Amino acid sequence: MTAPLHIVEPTLSGDAGHCLSLVRALAGAAAPHAVTVWAGVDAGPDWPAHGRLMPHFHRRWRRLQAYGLYRKLLRQPGRILVSTAGSSDAVTAHWAAPGVIPPHKLFLFVHWLGNKAAKANLWTSLARKQPHIEILAPTASVAEFFRHCGFHATIVPYPVEPAAGIPRAAEPAAPQAFKHLLVAGGARIDKGLARVVDLVCEMQRRGLDLPIVVQASSEQRHQHDPALAAALARLRRSGYAGLRLVDDTLGPADYRALFDGAVALQPYSLADFKDRVSGVTLDALGAGAPVVTTDGTWMAALVRRFDAGVATADLSAGGLLSAIERVLADHPGYAARARVAAASVRAEFSAQALINTVLQRE
Repeated sequence: MTAPLHIVEPTLSGDAGHCLSLVRALAGAAAPHAVTVWAGVDAGPDWPAHGRLMPHFHRRWRRLQAYGLYRKLLRQPGRILVSTAGSSDAVTAHWAAPGVIPPHKLFLFVHWLGNKAAKANLWTSLARKQPHIEILAPTASVAEFFRHCGFHATIVPYPVEPAAGIPRAAEPAAPQAFKHLLVAGGARIDKGLARVVDLVCEMQRRGLDLPIVVQASSEQRHQHDPALAAALARLRRSGYAGLRLVDDTLGPADYRALFDGAVALQPYSLADFKDRVSGVTLDALGAGAPVVTTDGTWMAALVRRFDAGVATADLSAGGLLSAIERVLADHPGYAARARVAAASVRAEFSAQALINTVLQRE
């Protein structure tokens, strides 16, 4: 196939974050194929990956602009991959199409179900009208939902960049000594920020001195969450001397450096992450950092597979401290096993499998 690949990612803006990492991994895996990335208007002018970046989407007019873009792309050669897709993408593409979308034209990468499960009737109706839309899913439960609705759904690994975008020469040659606890990624309530605040306050009450680094920048769609704002305010008032807040959005190298010598904390919501892939877990293991996370989640299964951390059902401050102490009691061992996991994670979660599914369908 010589026709171009169009990656549509309206939420891609700025020069950092998991959205950038995801799209950059996909574009890189498609090389030397011609790739155009359709991103937000705030996406950086210097595109650090294969292909060309087209700043296109304004947040306010995103759906209208998506209609115009799909209307154009569905009428010209090439394949379309929506890298973080939802029902609005499928509905908009259906409206914009000149008729039935042909096979192997439009691929939707759906990361998790969330409230999509409540829209089963809508998805089933769309499958009848557009049977050739192909769903790509990182977990079996997501794929099974869309198959039940009538779509062709393929399980593909969640793509990560090799070494989180850092050349292998920049990686530590051996596990590093413990430096700090780390809460990485955008600040969100469903990712356990309130539990992290409880933990910090408890460490302050006990007079502990464990260093902890918390990324306090929030994703745009969560910036006006009152519960998040209250949790961040409480965290800033904690007075814990070992706390370092990272308020700025980090570039790839600075983000990757946070994991050096870290124990990553992910007390995520079980209901939201039972079968949902976490990019932070993949980043942590890819950097050789042990993980403490919620039992029963996708993250817990991956961590247990390599014995590269601890999964706990007790997400209270005391429960998290117990899990942390367990890791720190054998930090060299957990860090070494996380390093072993890194090579497997990079191979297993390569973007190549997803890109091959899109480009090699016949």
